[in-house]
Amino acid sequence: MTDALHPGDPNGQTSPAQQEEPAHGLHVPWRSPVIETGLFIGLVLVADAIWGSGDRFMHAQLHPFWAIVLFMAVQYGTTHALLATGASTIALLVGNLPPQAFDQDVHEYTVQILLRPLLWMAASVMFGELRVRHRLQYVETVDRLRNAERRVELLSRAHGEMTVAKERLETRLAGQLRTATGMFEAARELETLDPNEVLQGATDLMNVALSAKGFSLWLLKGDALVLVAAQGLRQERGLAPHYSAENPLFREVVGARRFVSVATPDGERLLEGQGLMAGPLVDPAGGNLFGMLKIEEMTFLDFNLSSLRTFKAMCEWIAAAYANAVTHEANRIEDKTTQLYGARYLTRQVEYLTEVALRFGFDLTLLFFRVDVSELSDDDRHALPAIMGRVSQKSLRRTDLVFSHEPPGTQFAVLLPGTNGEGAVIAARRLVQALRDACRHEVNCTTQVRTLCVAGQSASRQALRAITSDMVA
Repeated sequence: MTDALHPGDPNGQTSPAQQEEPAHGLHVPWRSPVIETGLFIGLVLVADAIWGSGDRFMHAQLHPFWAIVLFMAVQYGTTHALLATGASTIALLVGNLPPQAFDQDVHEYTVQILLRPLLWMAASVMFGELRVRHRLQYVETVDRLRNAERRVELLSRAHGEMTVAKERLETRLAGQLRTATGMFEAARELETLDPNEVLQGATDLMNVALSAKGFSLWLLKGDALVLVAAQGLRQERGLAPHYSAENPLFREVVGARRFVSVATPDGERLLEGQGLMAGPLVDPAGGNLFGMLKIEEMTFLDFNLSSLRTFKAMCEWIAAAYANAVTHEANRIEDKTTQLYGARYLTRQVEYLTEVALRFGFDLTLLFFRVDVSELSDDDRHALPAIMGRVSQKSLRRTDLVFSHEPPGTQFAVLLPGTNGEGAVIAARRLVQALRDACRHEVNCTTQVRTLCVAGQSASRQALRAITSDMVA
């Protein structure tokens, strides 16, 4: 039983090389030795018939059949050597027995006939077993060499993995040394009064605080979550640009205001393979919900209980900063960067100019200007309000007022005193053309003209205020 076990295998299991070998260590196809033996014996018999005496070299002192017997023993082993011995004996003796002498007894005659086959058999066993032993030693040596190479490969692979782990730990240690500085810089970028800059600072904060490779920021607009910022998203994931109110993740995060992660079966089912964790952006001071933050990709070592707690703190931090920025944006009269008036200031100006237009009898028109930002690059999308402010100063009159409108950065409102509906259409065309020239490519825009007051029109102030409120909303 011990001979059948692999000498270098600690589990005592046979190796693949030994499973291919039979018990005697030789696994040679039968076709080749049989063909070689048959061809050799046939050539010897043909040579005897042509050039010999026709007795199949019976009286030759060194018979030619010794060659095939020894060759089979040395090359293939005992089994094939005995096969050659049997074939040689049949080819030599069948129909070629020598006559028995008158004074020769049966034993001497039998020895005379069988002596040569017996010598062949003895040589086959002796040299064949030597070949089998050599083959077994060869197979054992090769198997040990394979096991040694396998061990070296495993050790080399383990060394490589340990090296990678060491470098990763060194990188994490160096990153932790820079975390305090990075957090301070990211927090400084987050504490701004511009909502767009808050979103940009949130991406930097996620990189520093959680080392997230892929994440997305969604804002609540109406009854849907719309993607407004993303980093590290892969195209093959096929992430949807928005989540509707019927989506289970929307109901859990927005409706129930809960955090979900793949650490729980319910969270894994809700995320549907498109994220690791998601949470609502809720202002801790006012309780207003602005959207959702979702982590799509991060390293295995970074995803732990501490990262989940940090993620919840980041959601509250980003929501508080965004709430402050939105409040400031709504109460701001004019943005010095974009030269646009705030959205809340629009209502006051519309009411005031409507009263003035009614009293002095001039035209007053409100133009809504909406830009399709889905085909714009991220840089053009962020720079759109500033571009709109610049082109409006060049293409509109100094008395025309341009306001930001909802959704911010996408829709604008232009209040045109002394301009009727036809003039508003002309102004809208100039704006579209100026915007396309500024962006240097085609920009899809949608315009809508609302007439608030017509010169010489008599209408009650209550009716005009109702119409104005409806138009602004």
